[in-house]
Amino acid sequence: MATVTKKFRDDFEIWAGHRIAIGQWTQAEIADFKAMLRTDLEPGPDRLRVGVKVILATGVEVLAAIDDHEERYRLWADFFAAEAEAIRHAVGENR
Repeated sequence: MATVTKKFRDDFEIWAGHRIAIGQWTQAEIADFKAMLRTDLEPGPDRLRVGVKVILATGVEVLAAIDDHEERYRLWADFFAAEAEAIRHAVGENR
């Protein structure tokens, strides 16, 4: 099972709590997403994006899989950190 840092967990919890609070996600959807995230953060090749292709702005088609689990972790950590910061900022502005 993948382990995460306290910051990752805290940022995720802020993001998830906000999504539930605004009615965008349900508690069950967050639980399903968390299970998917655990799978995505496990060491080894990317099991979620196998065979998925994306088209870059240049029109070039590339595989979407990210086989380096540390890179997947970094991308998720960056996403949740940015989201949590935006939520903290928005909440701070509304006080």
